[in-house]
Amino acid sequence: MAEVYVLANQKGGVGKTTSTYNLGVALQDIQQRVLLVDLDPQASLTYYAGFDPEELEDTIYQCLLRNKPVAEVIISSDYGVDLVPANMDLSLAEMQLLNAPARERRITKIINEVRDDYDFILIDCQPSLGLLTINALAAADQVIIPVSCEFLSIRGTIALLKMIAKIKGQLNSDLRVAGILPTMFDVRTNHAREIIRILETNFKEIHLYPFQVNRSIRFAESSAEQKPIFEHAVQVPGALAYRELARELVKARNAAYAGALIGR
Repeated sequence: MAEVYVLANQKGGVGKTTSTYNLGVALQDIQQRVLLVDLDPQASLTYYAGFDPEELEDTIYQCLLRNKPVAEVIISSDYGVDLVPANMDLSLAEMQLLNAPARERRITKIINEVRDDYDFILIDCQPSLGLLTINALAAADQVIIPVSCEFLSIRGTIALLKMIAKIKGQLNSDLRVAGILPTMFDVRTNHAREIIRILETNFKEIHLYPFQVNRSIRFAESSAEQKPIFEHAVQVPGALAYRELARELVKARNAAYAGALIGR
């Protein structure tokens, strides 16, 4: 059964989509079955994975609003990960779901249809705390919070943590924060190092991953070429963070599985 991770932050431009796609490919490279879910109307994850969003007839929108089985929507990328795509139709979903029954549980239902088919499911959220993000958090086991090394990103993190606390109290008591992933780390600046210090000081109760995704134009180039960073430029500083994060997630999943077997 898949472990479901949401990558979220209220602040835009912190590397959520970049992290979702490259982490997914890194997991697949170590023999994990991976499904990516694009829950952002901008559909950047869909594009990054090699597809033109506006040429797709079947997307997660049809699953949310038309009850289409998600298995009929999943497409496979050239780099081994599967994808539930999105396009601009998804921008209508929040308004149309307002009066729908079980409106906060729609993504949970979709995920449960294929959860047994994967080891990891990664959900890329839009930079807001609206109904789609609430759906994702209600469906998830854990949250990874990408935080760019700038002050405004920290403010977005605080807002997200408040939302997670509400979700735990009302919709998903088992939801956990897996960790904070520093992104866009500029080794040349004191400001970036100061942000790391602030994260260590102000979020002591949350795991701070001990590696950073360095700022590099190569990430933007790889998304434009619709290739994972490992294919675009192997030696990019920061790309190794996704390899390390993938190994950490697999190690944690295996430890939890072993603990569950011992507890039986």
